[in-house]
Amino acid sequence: MKRILFIVSEDWYFVSHRLHLAQKAISKGYHVTLLANVGKSQNLIEDSGIDVIPWSLQRNSYNLAREINSILEVIKAINHVKPSLIHAVALKPILYSAVASIFTGLKCRVFAFAGLGFVFTSEKLFVKFCRVPIVFAMRLLIKNKYSSIILQNQDDINTLLHLRMIKENSISLIQGSGVDTTIFFPTNDQVIGSTPLIILPARLLWDKGIGDFVNAANILKRKHVDARFILVGQRDIHNPASISESQISEWVESNIVEYWGFEENMSIILNKATIVCLPSYREGFPKVLLEAASCAKPIVTTDVPGCRQAIENDISGLLVPPKNPQALADAIEKLINDKSLCKKMGERGLERVKIELSQDIIANKTINLWERILGKSY
Repeated sequence: MKRILFIVSEDWYFVSHRLHLAQKAISKGYHVTLLANVGKSQNLIEDSGIDVIPWSLQRNSYNLAREINSILEVIKAINHVKPSLIHAVALKPILYSAVASIFTGLKCRVFAFAGLGFVFTSEKLFVKFCRVPIVFAMRLLIKNKYSSIILQNQDDINTLLHLRMIKENSISLIQGSGVDTTIFFPTNDQVIGSTPLIILPARLLWDKGIGDFVNAANILKRKHVDARFILVGQRDIHNPASISESQISEWVESNIVEYWGFEENMSIILNKATIVCLPSYREGFPKVLLEAASCAKPIVTTDVPGCRQAIENDISGLLVPPKNPQALADAIEKLINDKSLCKKMGERGLERVKIELSQDIIANKTINLWERILGKSY
């Protein structure tokens, strides 16, 4: 039996972005194990037929002893599971599983970048300094004829090629993790004639453009535009770009935005929206925009890697420059004032999801990649 070991930083992320892929793999005869930092999602994962190995990785740690221990745990997991192939997602899991593969002799590896993240996008001097050894390490570690690098958009491919971190023949372009169209589909939850709801569904990070959204909301409120501006998502205290509770409370108390917190059933939330907004500074291929499109919602997002690929500009949504609250406000106001355009954009977004971006389509592409890699190793 072929064995797949997923190496992911957090179990909740695995559930939201890779659980369907794992379930699809099981249906095709794979034995699936997950190495991750476990929390409340462990039982759900195990109930899906997936073995779970706890991992003590901390995403925001720079403690050398702790990081070495995290690598040793990957080595131990590989020796225990004896996988045919590992599928690692995001920077630390990719680096640490690449190191572990050298010590265990594991040949077949898939390294999946869910966007290039803080290390590659931040302009802070300390982060730029850290970027140099990371790029050097990745040049050494992830080049292997049995390995493949999954990237979610062409911009990220161009960036890593420019940094000479990867070889062109090792790249697979797979756009995100797909969307479950049986859960995310249009309903009549939005009340016709009610105040428009402009919803930003994302982790509460500055890099998601939340400050720009708040400023855009303030611009439109000063113009007396009738709309409610809503943040939906949880804080991510392990991310350097996390927004403080006090800042969120200040915005809410000033009546600029509403904060609905973390919502388990996002299909209900998205179907209540008039417009879905994600003014992020960079993404891989944002799943929430696929979910919004699958609910036939018009989208306003930024003209940056990941976001620009998630919509068709002026067809399923509007692109605006990043870090530009005025342009963001203008785009939102345009859609608020044109219900017909909103409807057309929503319909086009839904059509594209069904044809190109359902989770079954994405899962099949990924499993086909596994099969090609495994075929080379025999």
